[in-house]
Amino acid sequence: MSSDGPSNGTVEVFEQAATSYDRTGVSFFGPFGAELVRRAGIRPGERVLDVGCGRGAVLFPAAQATGPAGQVTGIDLAPAMVALTAEDVTRAGLTHVDVRVGDAQQPGFPEGSFDAVLAGLVVFLLPDPGQALRAYARLLRPAGRLAVSTFAAQDPAFVAALDALAGHLSADRPRPAPAADPFADDAAITATMAAAGLTVTAINEHRVDSRFRDVDHWMEWMWSHGGRALLRHIPAHRLEAATTDAARALEPANRPGGGLTLTTAVRITVATPHPAAEPPETS
Repeated sequence: MSSDGPSNGTVEVFEQAATSYDRTGVSFFGPFGAELVRRAGIRPGERVLDVGCGRGAVLFPAAQATGPAGQVTGIDLAPAMVALTAEDVTRAGLTHVDVRVGDAQQPGFPEGSFDAVLAGLVVFLLPDPGQALRAYARLLRPAGRLAVSTFAAQDPAFVAALDALAGHLSADRPRPAPAADPFADDAAITATMAAAGLTVTAINEHRVDSRFRDVDHWMEWMWSHGGRALLRHIPAHRLEAATTDAARALEPANRPGGGLTLTTAVRITVATPHPAAEPPETS
């Protein structure tokens, strides 16, 4: 892990979540990953980098799109994620896919290595998203493209439930102060990409409905991904009360036949590197 990469705490969260990540029976990362690959227009034979590959929500659709004539490389800072995803790759017989430990903040590849760089729900977790985007731009070939997914709108019930959980944080874990969001809307995204040397060619919104049996299933799902970063700072003796408060906040998401449905929207941004400046003519 580079000194400028995600903190040890962030890596630890995903290390601990690796075995259950995207394995709780909830439709979430998979549909978003498949749509990211579709919007990126991945073609047979292309070389693709998936940064923050996790358990392969983007990696496997990309591998299907490139076919065996292409090459897909996935990197993640959590060794447990990498090991489990590599096992899945081997089991699937995908000889054109490589998964390795690597830093999404500063991928260590030569310039112009890839036709496409894909970043599914990861860039906003990095210490310096702008720096990461500049790194991705350098990795692209002249006609390459970057495809990034970022959150557009969370279900109001989900936001309320997170707020309820945050009310039970340890006294030494104050709520983080709101920060400027470089992906807050289309204008912010376009400006952020431009500052990184990228031209936005498309921004599209994609929504996914996630269904849960009950609040306990929702909590199981929360423990299985980055939500663990919040939950682990709630004292054990307060978890039951926190769950009760979250259940109350989630009531608007209750379905008539039982269970919960939460709708999440992401923005999928596709961008290309700015053209290289032409050298001045000499007489």
